[in-house]
Amino acid sequence: MLFSNTKPLVAIDIGGYSIKVVNLKKVPTGYELLNLGMIRLPPDSVVDGEIENPEAVTIALKSLLETEGISNRNVVMSVSGQSVIIKKISVPQMSEDELAEMIREEAEQYIPFDIDEVNLDFQIISQKPNSDENDESEIGEEDMDVLIVAARKDTIKVYQEINAKVGLKMRVLDLDAFAIENAYEFSNEPELDTAVALVNIGASMTNINILENGITAFTRDLQSGGNNISEEIQKNLQVSFAEAEKYKLGILGDNFTKDDVVPHVLTGLEMLCREIGNLFDIFHKTSDYKISKIYLSGGTCRMENIDELVEKYTGITSQCMKAFDGLSFKEENIDKE
Repeated sequence: MLFSNTKPLVAIDIGGYSIKVVNLKKVPTGYELLNLGMIRLPPDSVVDGEIENPEAVTIALKSLLETEGISNRNVVMSVSGQSVIIKKISVPQMSEDELAEMIREEAEQYIPFDIDEVNLDFQIISQKPNSDENDESEIGEEDMDVLIVAARKDTIKVYQEINAKVGLKMRVLDLDAFAIENAYEFSNEPELDTAVALVNIGASMTNINILENGITAFTRDLQSGGNNISEEIQKNLQVSFAEAEKYKLGILGDNFTKDDVVPHVLTGLEMLCREIGNLFDIFHKTSDYKISKIYLSGGTCRMENIDELVEKYTGITSQCMKAFDGLSFKEENIDKE
């Protein structure tokens, strides 16, 4: 979706810790990274995926775009959290027009919001032979697996208002889980006959997207993230949250050693991995596949040995996703680290 728009788009991610902006240009070898920037947000500007302080976000976003010298006003953004619902359903084969009408009429049984309060979209993700031996439908008729996506209009409105104040035009609104999937597919060969989990650990939220044969089969958003680890450090070492954030990343002052900090990092991460593992268990109960690998992304990936620790606590091979593989950039313009 990011690259199919007729106009070049600037990608903006409003997270619980910071705002990130990326500007890409299509070149013969793939894509060139023109801009990459990040700016911290004041605490509690975004909570559980919801923008609680639009004014602070607006000021930070405007400052970030000015600092990066980005003049393109056409942007793509993504959302997640409790205001977003993703549901996979199976329906008889029908045209897209028929499917759109059916989903609109029956969406209330799939979506826990008033239908007039959400924007709806859907995507046909696979077709499969009808396996019911007692089914009297014509031979060769197939069922379709369809992803239904709904986002609350009031959440989208906040994004639109921020964009309007900054002078931006939101051309595409995607979901965090699907944006991570796009990045994964761009930098990895598709893994078929298996299931892989894309786990994006942000500051206050973790997005999980499990792919079966390269297709989304299960998605969830956890209201937990890297902040849980920082809070564990803060509580046990009696320091400020800002100090705990630095300690989590291995930036230590004179007051504490690595041995002081590590036990609390491990406790926080273990609790987070337990929540992730519970969701994996739900997936395994409904799927013929076992998750063979975890691909990690998000700001928490900056923690030392995070992939080894997640593998230890989940029992599943884990690695940090190399989202920049296949992207070229000029090192005089962008710091590699």
